[in-house]
Amino acid sequence: MKINKDVFAKTKNKLLRINMIVVMCFLGMLLAFTMIYFRYITYTNIDKEIGQEFKHIVTQLDNSEYEPIKLLDPKDMVYIYENGRIKYYTENDYFDKILPERKSDTDEVFTKYRENGHFFKELNVNVGDYHIQIIRNIDSEMFSISKLISIILFLGIISLIFIYMISLYLTKKALVPIETAWKNQAKFIQDASHELRTPITIVSSKLESLLKKPDSTIGDEAEMVAIAMKETRRLKKMVNDLLSLTKEDGIVQLNKESFDLKTLIDEITEDYFDIAEYQDKEFSCDISADKTDVYTDKNKFKQILRIFIDNAFKYTKSGDSISVIVKDDDEDDDRLIVSVNDTGIGISKEDIPNLFDRFFRSDNVRSKDIDGSGIGLSIADVTAKNIGVDIGVTSEYGEGSSFFIKIKKKY
Repeated sequence: MKINKDVFAKTKNKLLRINMIVVMCFLGMLLAFTMIYFRYITYTNIDKEIGQEFKHIVTQLDNSEYEPIKLLDPKDMVYIYENGRIKYYTENDYFDKILPERKSDTDEVFTKYRENGHFFKELNVNVGDYHIQIIRNIDSEMFSISKLISIILFLGIISLIFIYMISLYLTKKALVPIETAWKNQAKFIQDASHELRTPITIVSSKLESLLKKPDSTIGDEAEMVAIAMKETRRLKKMVNDLLSLTKEDGIVQLNKESFDLKTLIDEITEDYFDIAEYQDKEFSCDISADKTDVYTDKNKFKQILRIFIDNAFKYTKSGDSISVIVKDDDEDDDRLIVSVNDTGIGISKEDIPNLFDRFFRSDNVRSKDIDGSGIGLSIADVTAKNIGVDIGVTSEYGEGSSFFIKIKKKY
């Protein structure tokens, strides 16, 4: 089943737009904050310096002898009015060339304005009979602000390229799990259809054959009926496995509890001794761990273990041996290892990575006509993840396999 490219193209474009908008908004806010903060700091420093100049002038006015005003910053122009008439002003050749219009009539304490192509910051304060007007040229500060704005705009344009590249990267990363899920879904449907088609075809063909022989009795066609019933049971098991897999995928509610693993394994393995005797196979159970208390979902753990044991019986022949072993983990003292070992047909190294995939069955198994749907190990894998235990397998083709469960002890 092919992936609908139009769907992914639309999804990709939508995610790309969203990522670009989010990143651009963040970058825009960062650049805007930088510009606003720089302007604020610049104007605040100017006001602070002019305020200090004002205090310095007032101190000099309080002296008994009236001397020429000395400025902290020679860039400042000072005009002092007494009863509305100019009393004192500073002489400055530089400012004489760009002398701004006096704005002593303004009601504002600090004002900023532009005149003759130059920027000024002005302070007007009344002190007794005096009106003090301090004017400072702020061309250099405004140039710095203008330069910063130019740099911000340049960085904004350059950032658009990086934003697009970052957004494209994030979009591709976001689509990976979506594409994987889509492919898995498509493969699941394809594999399920393939696995269901065979038994349905067999049952259908047998029923059609029976319809062509209306005079035959069930006894006459017992073999045909038996084959149809066998395939029906296979269909039923496959449907039940699919339902179990769907439930596990949905992560059903867990019922975790404390229990003794030894007691549970003794209970599970008890039924398999008779099966082993009937099939002429050797079955054993060895529990060497001293402490076997664990905490997990008991029924789901039992389900995983049964899947492993059932597979061991399925893929062994008469005379082979199967064993269930419980021991302490050599790598972690706080963990137990429950392994199901067999001397059956084994698994090739090429097939091991795909062993827990849904509907996976090796060519070797299919050629031997061994019953199975390829869903059991998938159920075990999903269930193990849900209850928080680790599972795995080691195997040598033609020599046997060992499926194991690693679970934490409960203290």
